[in-house]
Formats: sequence, structure tokens, C-alpha cells
Amino acid sequence: MSTQEYLEKFRAQELVVFEGKGWLVTVRTKQITFGSMVILPSRAIPTFADVTASEAVELVEIFARLEKVSATLGAEKVNVIAAMMKDPFVHFHFIPRYSQPKSAFGRDWVDEDWPRAATLRDVETPPEALGSIRDLIRKSLPSE
Repeated sequence: MSTQEYLEKFRAQELVVFEGKGWLVTVRTKQITFGSMVILPSRAIPTFADVTASEAVELVEIFARLEKVSATLGAEKVNVIAAMMKDPFVHFHFIPRYSQPKSAFGRDWVDEDWPRAATLRDVETPPEALGSIRDLIRKSLPSE
């Protein structure tokens, strides 16, 4: 899968939260929990062995920023999943975790897997909710 193909699949242009030098973060189109995101490389990276040292350092910094964002959203924990099965390239699903339902944008978001590891599944999420979540996360991002 080319870089352009996966950026289109994850609707990166529409749902981008922020873009770094080697990675970009988007709202996950299928919100497993409120504020679920995907961390995508800016270039095609087929395996972890292909991640450069500078990309690895930036990735850890991104994880730290997103943990802070998740805490401001009310998440108690986060799960970071690198399944790489359906989409066979390096990328991460960043899933905020909540022990109680989270009310936002006119609905209750329930973490169905709490306290077990999050399950990647298809969750219908209205486009207007995705845009609202994107905007909220952008506002919640700590400066670098």
C-alpha cells in the first residue's frame, strides 16, 4: 500500500490532528472509545526495522503528547495497538480508556472493553462527530 493510499484510507487530510516531521495523527474514523486516534508515518514504513532513529524519538514524544490530551478528555489509561494485519505498514491505534461512559457531542461513549485491552472493531461514527472530536483534540494539544 502506498503512502497516498493509506493517507486516503484513514482520511488523513480531513481528520488530521497534527503533523510532525515523520508522523501525523488523525482521528480514528471508527471511534472505539471517545478520542481514538491513529498515528501514521509520513512515508511508507513496511516494518519496525525500517523506522529511523529520529522517527522513533519523535514517536515517543507523540505518545507523551497524546497521553496528556487523553487525560484532558477524561481518559484514565490509554492503549496503543500496532496490529499491522489489515493495513500492513507501521502505524498505531491510540485508544483512550474510560471506566465510565463519557458524554460528549450529544451522546454517551462507552468503553465496552474496560478493563481489558481494547478490541479493534468497526464502530459507526457520524462524520460531524469526527470533526468535533478532531477540533477538540487540536485545542487540547499541549505545545511541543
